[in-house]
Amino acid sequence: SDIKAALQYPIMVTIALTIAFFVLLTVVIPKFADTFSKAGFELPLPTVIAINLYRFLLSYWHLLIGGLILLIFGLRAYFKTENGQYTRDSLILKIPIIGQLFVKAAMSRFASIFGMLQSSGVPVMNAMKVLSGVIGNRAISREFDRVREHMGEGQGIAVTLKTAKYFTPMVIDMVAIGEETGNIEEMLRAVSLHYDDEVGYAVKGLSEIIGPVLVVGLAGVVGFFALAIFLPMWDMTKMAR
Repeated sequence: SDIKAALQYPIMVTIALTIAFFVLLTVVIPKFADTFSKAGFELPLPTVIAINLYRFLLSYWHLLIGGLILLIFGLRAYFKTENGQYTRDSLILKIPIIGQLFVKAAMSRFASIFGMLQSSGVPVMNAMKVLSGVIGNRAISREFDRVREHMGEGQGIAVTLKTAKYFTPMVIDMVAIGEETGNIEEMLRAVSLHYDDEVGYAVKGLSEIIGPVLVVGLAGVVGFFALAIFLPMWDMTKMAR
């Protein structure tokens, strides 16, 4: 929930920037496009790009909107399938910074739930089945299914976790220590607390990184249209003199 809350603001700002970009491109640029085109001098690159983008949208807007609608509904339908959810969650885990954040959150959830199940006397095989259903990520969920298969062959928990993706060295080492000492619940509790703190620090760091990135993005959009409009106006003013 903390991760989703941290990502809501940048997503909303990105959507707002995209809308602002298209509004400026389709409302502001057309008012200057004809004037600039008839000015009789070579237009600056930002102006040429803006005018060409506007003309492209004007000619193919129906195809772009139709393609976007098909893409959205196609992805929604695909992501409702098991393979689609696996693909989506696998891609999320590969995103720089954000992917590691989701992995840490999953490790915290794994340690917390597995520890509670162990202290309640739930058999390990049943616990892995429960974890597969509640971990919240299809890619990691499949790894639990693979762990169950290996454990069915008589291997220990830590040994099987080493063969699975996404499980961090700390989780594997702490589980191994817990197995050797017979104190796995305490080890899992320590892992859960550690990754809870890690997620908290990472979310805070992500929020601090996103702010400047969004400011740069906003400055880029405003700067692009400012150059596209005011550079040719400046040239026209010099010609008039």
